[in-house]
Amino acid sequence: MIGLAAGIEMADMAWEVKCREEDMKQRALENERHAIDDARRSVDEKAQQLKVLANQSALIAGFSMVVLVESQIPENINSVVLTFFGLIVAITIALMLVSTLNSTYILVAILRYDCV
Repeated sequence: MIGLAAGIEMADMAWEVKCREEDMKQRALENERHAIDDARRSVDEKAQQLKVLANQSALIAGFSMVVLVESQIPENINSVVLTFFGLIVAITIALMLVSTLNSTYILVAILRYDCV
């Protein structure tokens, strides 16, 4: 009888060890899935931030263009000041357009390689 009880006890321990190993494998898989979900959420967040940045820089470039076109410049203004004003507005428009393009290209690259 003692041998039978010891055999049953050994079988129970082996079963518990097997169940524990399966549980550890399942938890490892769940941790990987959570890591993938976190990475996708991070990519989505960064993509949304780039969209906002591109929209804001395009908006600022548009307003700068309107300021350049619609501003009422007096006739007796110094030509150096007028040249400086035109140069600064043109640089602002160019930089905002470059920012829009860079944001758009980075966004395309992020979304293309989204699958983690």
